[in-house]
Formats: sequence, structure tokens, C-alpha cells
Amino acid sequence: MQLFVRVADAGSFSRAAADLELGQPTVSRRIQDLEASLGTTLFQRTTRALSLTEAGERFYRRAVDILTEFDEAEAEARGLEHSPVGLLRISCSHSFARRVVAPAVPGFLAAYSSIRFDLVSDDSLTDLVSEGIDIAFRLGELRDSRLMAKKLGEAPQVLWASPEYIARHGAPQTVEEVGNHNAVVFRHNRQTVWDLSRGNEHFEARVDGPFRASSGETLLEAAAGGLGILLAPAWLASECFGDQRLVRVLPEWQGPSLSIHAVWTSGKLRGKARLFVEHIEPAIAHACSMARLEAATAAR
Repeated sequence: MQLFVRVADAGSFSRAAADLELGQPTVSRRIQDLEASLGTTLFQRTTRALSLTEAGERFYRRAVDILTEFDEAEAEARGLEHSPVGLLRISCSHSFARRVVAPAVPGFLAAYSSIRFDLVSDDSLTDLVSEGIDIAFRLGELRDSRLMAKKLGEAPQVLWASPEYIARHGAPQTVEEVGNHNAVVFRHNRQTVWDLSRGNEHFEARVDGPFRASSGETLLEAAAGGLGILLAPAWLASECFGDQRLVRVLPEWQGPSLSIHAVWTSGKLRGKARLFVEHIEPAIAHACSMARLEAATAAR
């Protein structure tokens, strides 16, 4: 079962064999023996890729839970339940990694010095199974209903622009004028609509501009460089707001709140992943509360 999970995480017999210092034929044979004993096919094999079948995905989720329970039982028997060890692989966006996750790591390592971190920062959605991710932090609406999730916070999104942009183009005086301005937006949105609200009022602003990117960090720098208006939470824009590279636009209006979730593949959140989520929760709560505070301060 451990070998199966390692192959599934690696996405390759050869990589799993190298990790375990076994011969590839041995790994393949043992997986075939497991499939024969279960009476089902766990992996879809092609010349280019190795992927889990539907039965393989179900078995993977249960196997991970079983192995985690075993590790916890072994740790408890050895008196190590409060001393987790090993690799913790985390996935999140570049901006969240830089501003929230990385600053939380030193404090965690001070308490659990035997943990090693592998932080996968990517603004696209990482496949948790194929990349062997223990815990991921996702921003916004969750799209994969198969994942387990825990909501950690929610931060309002507000409008930002640089003083340079405002000096050249002026600032929108009404929400209806937002669509007449340049905006910096995520590239995966062909047509971007910002759902803005003020109390019970709602307005859909259709926006576009000369610059699109797949990274929140890049969009932030583009907005600070005067390329257009940005809709983003204050925790992302806090550095630029603090040194006046960005200022609030239409401060009484805001976009939808951006939810922050911890997600994982299956079962209960356990072990070092659970400990890290518990450790980072106060930092996320602080970031969200600061976002609301900065938004309120800028509005005044």
C-alpha cells in the first residue's frame, strides 16, 4: 500500500523506484500483485503517462488515510506523537506564499525542527495527487468538489490604482466610470466583470486593459507601475499601499470577498499538515482583519 501511494504521488514507476532505491521491475511487479489481489486495475498505463483509474483514486484516498493512521499509531507507541518528522509539501499561489506562508514557517520550525518543507508556489491549480501535496491553500471559489476543505478566512477585495495612473488618467468618480478605465486583470478571463457593491447597491463593471497576467504578484506590480486599476484584497496590496505606490479608488465600493481555504485530498486533516494549518490560522486571520482595517482606513 505504501508503494502504491508512492507511485501515485510520483506519477511514475521509475521515479518511485528511484525514490525508494528499488528496481523498476520490482515496483511494477508489486503493483501488479496488488492489482491482482484486489481484482481491479489501479493505474491507467500509456507510453507517455501513468494515471489513476477511478478505482485507483478511491483506493488512494482510503490508503492515505490508513497509512496516516498507522503513522500516528506508531508515533504514539514510540512517544513521538508531539514530534512530527518528515517532508511537508504545500501548494499555494506566489503572492500567498510570499506574504503569508513563508513568514509563518520559521515559527513552525522553531517548534518542530524535524519537519522539512517543500513549498510549491504556482498561480495555476496544482494537482494534489499527482504532485504529492499534503496541504494546499486556495483563494476564491473552490472548483474541485472531490477535495476536503477547511475555510480559514475571508478578505474583501477593493479597487487600487497608482498615483501615476491617476495623474495621467484621473480617478473614476462614480462606479459607472470604472469600465472606461484601464484595468489589470487575470489572463484566464476573456471578459472580466467586477461585481462591485456599496451597502445594498450592486454594479457590474465590465473592464479590460492593455495588460493581463496569470500571477497576482505580477498584476500588483503592473498596477503599481501605472498600467491600470486593480481589484485585490488589502493583504495583497498592503506593501504598495503602505509606501503609497497604490491608493484606494472609490473607497466606498468593494468587490466580492476572497475566501481562503486549506484543502487536501481525503479524510481528516492529520499529522504535520494539521499542525501547520493550526499554526498558520492566526496569521491568516490577522491578514484578513488587516485587510478589513486597511480598507476601512482608506475609505475614511
